Amino acid sequence: MRNVAALVGMVLASAVLGGCSGGLLPGGQAEPGTFSGTWDGAAWNGRSYAVLHHDTMTVVGHRKDPQYYYDEYIVVQVPFTGPGTYAVSESAGELKKLVGGDAGQFPPAAGTLVIQRYDASSHTVSGQVTLRATSLQPAWEASGSFDAPVYSSFDLAPRGR
Repeated sequence: MRNVAALVGMVLASAVLGGCSGGLLPGGQAEPGTFSGTWDGAAWNGRSYAVLHHDTMTVVGHRKDPQYYYDEYIVVQVPFTGPGTYAVSESAGELKKLVGGDAGQFPPAAGTLVIQRYDASSHTVSGQVTLRATSLQPAWEASGSFDAPVYSSFDLAPRGR
């Protein structure tokens, strides 16, 4: 009986530790997805991830600049009802440039988010986004396609990679 209890304990511990695989939703990816497009007319390739929390989908594109010490982000947040086209207001979109880790520009941006595919079983989403930050002159523009893993919270997403 003692050996059975020890075996059950080991199986339970393995199950708990196995469930802690990077903090992803079950079936999710361990790495960020891809984002390909343009930023002010120049090629822009980065990583992407999405967070679906309650009824809100946030899609993030992130690129570390290869020549300079800064990061660029494309961020869109919409009430999510499934695949379709979503209008993005300035309060729901941002084009960010973070310089040196703590300074930068964070203008709001408006545009469109198109979710072409959302797969709840594999926890992935894909589509296109187009944003324009008109508060800057000249305005910043970004657009592109993404294929991203979906997480249940920002704490679980692979930011900074």
